[in-house]
Amino acid sequence: MCVLPLILFVLVYMVYPVFYNVRISFYDWNGIDPDMTFIGAANFINIFKDKVFRIVLRNFLLFALFTVTVQAVLGFLLADMFQKKFVGRDVSKAILFMPAILSSIIIGQVFYRLLDPNIGYLKGILSFFGVSAPLSNPKLAIWAIIIVNIWQWTGYSMTLYYGAMAGISEDLYEAAKIDGATHFQIMRKITFPLVRGTTYNLTIIGVIGALKQYDLVASLTGGGPANSTQTFATYLYEAAFTNYEQGYASAIAVVMFLIAGVITVFQLRLYNSKTIY
Repeated sequence: MCVLPLILFVLVYMVYPVFYNVRISFYDWNGIDPDMTFIGAANFINIFKDKVFRIVLRNFLLFALFTVTVQAVLGFLLADMFQKKFVGRDVSKAILFMPAILSSIIIGQVFYRLLDPNIGYLKGILSFFGVSAPLSNPKLAIWAIIIVNIWQWTGYSMTLYYGAMAGISEDLYEAAKIDGATHFQIMRKITFPLVRGTTYNLTIIGVIGALKQYDLVASLTGGGPANSTQTFATYLYEAAFTNYEQGYASAIAVVMFLIAGVITVFQLRLYNSKTIY
């Protein structure tokens, strides 16, 4: 009886919405009218014919690949640097971590003020060097968002790596130095293998973050220019609340759910594997 309220909460607010969303994905519905037209798998067929959805998939892969890789590499190198004591170390760590605790909407607005092609503070500097405003360039906009995302979350990666490195026994480092190992060899042969679990965790977090990326895109470009920065979340929102295609939006959500399911299965297999230790 004690767990009954929790079970009801999960069923009503988590399980039921998932099944309801899957049901809606087989209908043509604007989300307002009480009447819905059953169209079978037409929404899913249209998704994979949709050129914008191909852009969404491309952006997801770019986000997942570059943000995860760059954040992990920079975070690892910074954490290794901060293992040594020097003046201002704690202040530097706090400054690097600060963007991770700020709202993505706030960060997006700050960089929008810097990069906007009309009122951006860096407009004159970019023009002087012959560089077009990245947020108005379909080829550069997604990279600008990726760079902002990396800037925001590198400090978070650094903090996790720093904690993992602090737990490594100094005896291992001393033995390696006695054997004549260089700092790079110590990083490659000792430090990196022993923080492998942190690397896996950051990879999963980064991929899930790329899948549900919304805040930065909404505040910087709104999915533009020319749909070049659309993500799963922004495209779903546009389909549901701008175009009033609730069935199509539900189909996008189902695809997101399936991708998240595959990632979750991979994550569980990874955690159950002894190789991460």
